[in-house]
Amino acid sequence: MHFLGLDGGGSGCRAVLADETGQIIGRGSAGPANIASDFESAAQNIRAACNEAMAGVEIADLRAVLGLAGANLGDAAEALAAQLPFETRVVQDVTTSVRGALGTGDGIVAAIGTGSVFARQMGGVIHSIGGWGLRLGDEGSGAWIGRALGRTAARASDGFREVTPLLRDALSEWDGRAGLIAFSLRATPADWAAYAPRVLNSDDTAAYEIRDQAKAEIRAAITLLQPESPLPVTWIGGLGKLLALSDWPAQDALGNSLDGALAMAMEGRT
Repeated sequence: MHFLGLDGGGSGCRAVLADETGQIIGRGSAGPANIASDFESAAQNIRAACNEAMAGVEIADLRAVLGLAGANLGDAAEALAAQLPFETRVVQDVTTSVRGALGTGDGIVAAIGTGSVFARQMGGVIHSIGGWGLRLGDEGSGAWIGRALGRTAARASDGFREVTPLLRDALSEWDGRAGLIAFSLRATPADWAAYAPRVLNSDDTAAYEIRDQAKAEIRAAITLLQPESPLPVTWIGGLGKLLALSDWPAQDALGNSLDGALAMAMEGRT
């Protein structure tokens, strides 16, 4: 028996293959894998990552768990599982992130990368909020921060606020008003997220404002999840540590979402 775990989101996907003892014998990676925003491309990337992880390994029986952005929306998860030639369980990426970060223990996980989602695990029960995607949410995420830069630049262009050096440079790069509008119409979450580093690393006043807005959204989400006796918070994802708040005790992650997916795949193994 072999076991495969896969973690996929707006920036890319990674797969890992283990034998029945849990030893890692294969790894693979590919491009973005949000099955709600672009199912066909995501499915292609997921298959590529799985095939790379399984390359050169003779497999008779395989059980897989895929933790994917967008798996909670519509029937995309069921459709993807039907395309794969092995026993597959597709779950939301927050489920595998929580399992990887906390194991079976209690705590709160703030997963902040291209998108964002927040979850509390107590007594083995997971309650999550967020994960709505950039059109409806993803507050505090890289994509949200990048889009906030675009929105702030647009307001500055209209005269609602000062055009700071950061906003001036961004508007110039987008080739002004028409270019910004054109970019906004075609941009994916990953495209917007590419602008987050310049906001997070800038001392521009507009950058401070956007960062403060992001942290306020993150604080509100975690406050909503906290029980009467506060739980420690584990900060994960590409931007988790950068945007971590000191309002609550922090707890290091035991592992990542890929570890969580593999652990779930191996549950109940014989």
